[in-house]
Amino acid sequence: MSSIFDSINSWNYRPFRRMGVTICEELRIGKLVSSIIKRINPKKVLEIGCGNCLVTLSVEKETKIPSLISIEVWNEEITDKEVKDYLKGEDYNLVENLFPLPFKEKSFDLAYSVLYFYNKIRKERNDLANEVSKVIKDNGYFILIEPEIVRNIRKDFFNAGFSEVEYHVDQGIFFSLMKKVDTNIQRSIT
Repeated sequence: MSSIFDSINSWNYRPFRRMGVTICEELRIGKLVSSIIKRINPKKVLEIGCGNCLVTLSVEKETKIPSLISIEVWNEEITDKEVKDYLKGEDYNLVENLFPLPFKEKSFDLAYSVLYFYNKIRKERNDLANEVSKVIKDNGYFILIEPEIVRNIRKDFFNAGFSEVEYHVDQGIFFSLMKKVDTNIQRSIT
């Protein structure tokens, strides 16, 4: 597949079922996410629902972000020990938690999530989208990566104060780059 496929010994990874993709697809998604992140050049990034951390590892190697925090709640399918073994020798910051997000308001320049929100019901997604909005700085970014068939879930994030900057589809997966509207401007409009 690529040098990154070999360099991280990806054959040692187990797929994370919630994501529903293969190891090769995770690596491809990681490269595509990395290309978006490089253009924005954020200093502090949050990965929501990192699963087996293969996308994490790909983003870490490709972008060299100063601060990348990855969050997940690991279970019997894959343990936090396995994930830490995958990342051995790498600079990583894992937090075993998801929602409510355990961070201060406006903590991150960018957050992204790969194949997490399509597993949530609408009411819960609305609340989670608002939670994501809270931890992203004004004019910060969120990258939503989900199956194209559920592309309408972007509306939950629009309602939470994001506007779409870019949208594209790759092999049935959409990548939506959204910018958080400055809350000071938003307040003066209403």
